[in-house]
Amino acid sequence: MANFCYPVVLLLTSFAVLAIGLMFKVLHWPGGWLITGSMFMVQAISIVWLIILLVRPSKKP
Repeated sequence: MANFCYPVVLLLTSFAVLAIGLMFKVLHWPGGWLITGSMFMVQAISIVWLIILLVRPSKKP
């Protein structure tokens, strides 16, 4: 069984920070674009990480 804990926690955390970034954009505060864009990249990286863990064969002793 692959360790899915780290990418799933990263994905869920990025959703929370993305919500903060969207709030910044709605309120027209500085940094909204930066937070939103970086969290989209973090989500893409964590999804690719999860796909790699699912596709890669597990090592059994």
